[in-house]
Amino acid sequence: MGFVSAAGRGLVLDGKPTRLKAVNFSNLYHRNLKAAELPRSQHHSETDFVRAKELGFNSIRFAFKGDWYTESPDIFLTWLDQNVAWARQHEMRLILDLHTPIGGFWLDPTSDQVSFDIWSNPDLQQQNAEMWRVIATRYKDEPAIAAYDLLNEPVTMDATGQQWQELARKLVATVRSVDQNHLLVIGGVYGVNGHYGAAGIDQHFLVDDKNVVYDFHFYEPIKYTHQYASWVEGPIQDGGRYPDPDVILQTGARVLLTGSRISTPSLPLGTSDWAPYDSGLVTISDPTAVAATPLATAQGGMRGTAGFDSITVTEYSPDGTELRKIVNDQLSKDGTLDWYQWSYGGDPAAPVDFKRDTAGYRDDGSISIGNAPDAAAIHGWSNHSHLFKVTPGNQYRIQGFMRGQGLAPSAGAAPRIGLQLDVYAQSPGAAGNGFLQRDKSYLAHEMAKHVKFGVDNNVPMSVMEFGTVRQAFEIEGKGGDQWVTDLLSLLEENNLSFAYWEYHGTQMGLYLTGTGPPGLPNTALQAALRRELP
Repeated sequence: MGFVSAAGRGLVLDGKPTRLKAVNFSNLYHRNLKAAELPRSQHHSETDFVRAKELGFNSIRFAFKGDWYTESPDIFLTWLDQNVAWARQHEMRLILDLHTPIGGFWLDPTSDQVSFDIWSNPDLQQQNAEMWRVIATRYKDEPAIAAYDLLNEPVTMDATGQQWQELARKLVATVRSVDQNHLLVIGGVYGVNGHYGAAGIDQHFLVDDKNVVYDFHFYEPIKYTHQYASWVEGPIQDGGRYPDPDVILQTGARVLLTGSRISTPSLPLGTSDWAPYDSGLVTISDPTAVAATPLATAQGGMRGTAGFDSITVTEYSPDGTELRKIVNDQLSKDGTLDWYQWSYGGDPAAPVDFKRDTAGYRDDGSISIGNAPDAAAIHGWSNHSHLFKVTPGNQYRIQGFMRGQGLAPSAGAAPRIGLQLDVYAQSPGAAGNGFLQRDKSYLAHEMAKHVKFGVDNNVPMSVMEFGTVRQAFEIEGKGGDQWVTDLLSLLEENNLSFAYWEYHGTQMGLYLTGTGPPGLPNTALQAALRRELP
């Protein structure tokens, strides 16, 4: 077995092109397992290396916790030795993955163990570097290890991700001080300011090393792949099916058709209790209309607070027959997390209060806009998942509940506060003219955003996590097997190494028991893998 290394935009082994086709061994990192328990861990045995190979994988992304090393270096390294030996014996390779670092945990925002200390504590950073130095020294001549994945899904506390760039370069230098052989995996920035999400910043960056593969994880669309997942803030409930021509996703700037906007009556001034507001049935007659989305808005300058809750959107045929309930968002406490605030026009520094409230119309959540005195600005709440396709000639209706607390104009005329449907035309020049339906074309569009970094810099890239929840395979019509098939096809088309998440796992596993023997197999997922893994 030779060493896997980077060459241009791909990987080579003994001078020939290769790809790492891995499955993730999570190793129960999330179950408070202690280092002393590793030799008796029920996650896997030697037999599971054989099973992974039989499914078509040639590698295993092997997760570990930094705390296991600090608790007992000897036990941890002996456990690694055993797994390296199993990999070597069965002609598999390991991608050693620092899944949770010493002094850092952000993978489950709902956990009481969340910590970002690694970014502010130089001693913790040095401990992680020293751990990698020990690992790299031990395995520098071991070709059964394919790569070192230096840190899984970094979420920083700064606004730019610079903290991860600096630590990444430190870890690279530390490994290279003892090991020149092994491929390094460098993930992009997965979140800033202590939260997942890196919109508006360059997620990927180069390090000063030639033997590197630059990684991203792919779970698009997240509403689909993580529906019902317990660890997601919310959590997401029914996320629909794949493919789905009725679900559209924005790819470019929206072209607003102001003449087609549908609105409820405005919230009156003063103080009022929760009350229903209804636009009535309105025909979208503009033949260029392709999409719409519900908004809660306030404009014209206001004092006091306006609350919004229980928003529904319904589609009707031209004769008034109800066709479908497109949006039925009760805006519970968890549901408000899917809504985001925005402001347009006026003074960007002008004050405005946006709140996700913990009380609403007959439930524990609602959203509000308060004290927005700038009469030139429009303020609102939106939810990306509520964008939908419209059919010109059909009728649409938006309904919801609103209430006011001390509402008054800030100057001049009364403010306009209400629920509305904004309607959009195509966006020429953007992929799909601005909107793609949920299918392979959308997955390709989202993947291309990352792959561009590899093209621009002539470096290889990988996807060390992709997968979807078991419900996508178990609920009829969800289409999980097609999603996996399309993803594997795109990975091959883009020459990307990959690792499926995960081998053993009750929610996303190839085997749906968390420990011990394989037990319940995800048969539809395994069938897709056997069919598609070349």
